[in-house]
Amino acid sequence: MPGIVKSRGMAAKIQCEALNQILEEAVSAFRDAREIRRSKDLSFVEDAALTRGEHKKIDALVKHLLAGHDGRPCPAGDRPIVGEPRRTEFLRKRAVA
Repeated sequence: MPGIVKSRGMAAKIQCEALNQILEEAVSAFRDAREIRRSKDLSFVEDAALTRGEHKKIDALVKHLLAGHDGRPCPAGDRPIVGEPRRTEFLRKRAVA
């Protein structure tokens, strides 16, 4: 039949327990900081401390996505951040060096 479209099925989404935990910690840190900022007037020092905590969570998340699995990218990320170089790119770089 001409109306049938054949396509490949999507692969199952890979789950990473460490990534899920880091995401939960980051979300809770942001929510807690937001609630604290809304509930009282903060000094610059207090706000800086909250911001530092948020940045540490973001850094942990990015570090895990980039090199969280024995130096390799996390396969459970939304999209691949770092991929294996293609053979032609590898050979081109070797030829230049």
